[in-house]
Amino acid sequence: MQHSRVVRTVHRLLAESLARLGTSHLFGLVGDANLFMVDAFVLNGTGRYIACTHEANAVLAALGFAQATGRIGVATVTHGPALTNTMTALAEGVKGGIPMVLLCGDTAPGDLQHLQKIDQRPVAAAAGAGFVEMRGPEMALADLERAFRLAAHERRPIVFNMRIDLQWAEASGQTFQPVLPEVPIGPARGAALEDAVGMIASARRPLILAGRAAIESDAKAALLALATRIEAPLATTLKAQGLFTGEPFDLGIFGNLSHPVAVDAIMASDCIVAFGASLSKHTTDDGALTRGKRVIQVLPDAAETPRMTEPGLRLIGDMAGTARAMIDLLDMAEIAGSGATDADLRERLAAELVGRETLAPVARTAPGTVDFVPALKALNAALPKERAVVADLGRFVTTAWRHVPVTTPRDLVYTCHFGAIGCGLGEAIGAAAANPDRLTVLIAGDGGFLLSGLSELGTAFREGMNLLVLICNDGSYGAEHVQFTRRGMDPGLSITAPPDFAAIASAMGIRALRVDGPESLAEACRALSEPGMPSGPTLIDLRLDPTTIDM
Repeated sequence: MQHSRVVRTVHRLLAESLARLGTSHLFGLVGDANLFMVDAFVLNGTGRYIACTHEANAVLAALGFAQATGRIGVATVTHGPALTNTMTALAEGVKGGIPMVLLCGDTAPGDLQHLQKIDQRPVAAAAGAGFVEMRGPEMALADLERAFRLAAHERRPIVFNMRIDLQWAEASGQTFQPVLPEVPIGPARGAALEDAVGMIASARRPLILAGRAAIESDAKAALLALATRIEAPLATTLKAQGLFTGEPFDLGIFGNLSHPVAVDAIMASDCIVAFGASLSKHTTDDGALTRGKRVIQVLPDAAETPRMTEPGLRLIGDMAGTARAMIDLLDMAEIAGSGATDADLRERLAAELVGRETLAPVARTAPGTVDFVPALKALNAALPKERAVVADLGRFVTTAWRHVPVTTPRDLVYTCHFGAIGCGLGEAIGAAAANPDRLTVLIAGDGGFLLSGLSELGTAFREGMNLLVLICNDGSYGAEHVQFTRRGMDPGLSITAPPDFAAIASAMGIRALRVDGPESLAEACRALSEPGMPSGPTLIDLRLDPTTIDM
């Protein structure tokens, strides 16, 4: 009796191998050239597939997942317009240095009249993304591993191009086993390290600054040890917010969002030791916070160079290992601490923390609206302290970062690398999928939400995500409204006249609240404070006066 042979096709092999490469969640939209791979992934049962309604949001969800977990995000789309739809999202990932892989279908090379045929490599290149071509059935897994390896090493999105005519090809004979790549790196060494320690030793008021590349637990412990050794206060960039929460000499955010006590301490410092921070103009306040100081910058690799301002000294090495190497050299030279962390600074920081939690006075706004900052602080007080926060881009965003903080860096999902509005809900879906038991808070403007948010609400509802959508609804494109009014011009072109977001969400089966006065604000705060709330997606339409919101 002759037994039929089970054929392992390329699409099945790719789907099975995703788990070996660390893929627990796959975000996507199916079409001709990826639907069989997605079906095999679902049937394989090793990961969760989350279907999105737009290709850009699938990529954004993978970016949000990557930020929330520290792992490689993975998305999939079909060919042609599916790929062109992802351009803004891919550029967002490239600008943010976020590792992800986009499994992208492609047309057969001989099908010249296919409606969706384009040259996909230059599309990816235009966004700054990498491109790996699946060369054939016998090389499929090696090429897939290469895509993941490049995403990890280059810290950017990589498009993995899967031709439709190869999907059903036989790949039974492959023995290659893909492995999730690691990026080993050692501590900084040599004369540059010794020069850095010399700068620290001679500093009277050193300060340690941590960026996103320094948020892992072993780096945090090493930076705390170094701060204790040299008696220096600690600060973070926005994207590393919460790393030092609870530490007595935590200055909070270094840069445009610094509170007054932090600004005083930063200006008084004479040496800044920055670990994993790009020292952007937002962090340095266009150089005002670093001017005249010795600056030591420690980065994980030299590829970050184009995004940096010039430091006094740059070291390339592992964050934790370099910090410990600094401590060893300081101990060998018997260098005393600086004394910068004194009782006066401790008391002023404690007083600042108390003041930050005080509700702000309420100013008069137009009928049917609320004052933004007091309303935001009231809603924040009603929310759990431990939550993920995703803020879309808009004139509200710096206020949102300041008054709805996070307690650990992975809980801040940053969507503003490319300066595009409308990236928020896609990335919030990825963050919510990464941590389903923790509330994810999306703060978005009405313009950005209209751009790409409404359609994806269906995804959040279908998946039952623990997601709060807070729409800062001032009925305008805020930055443009400001520019018109500052010049004494009619801001009519900036007015959006948005629909009733709460009514639309309710019609979709989503719990929705409209906040347009003190009573409805109190009702929303009570609802958010209820045990087990929010459960499933909830939307709050926060009605604001466009004439009273500062940028």
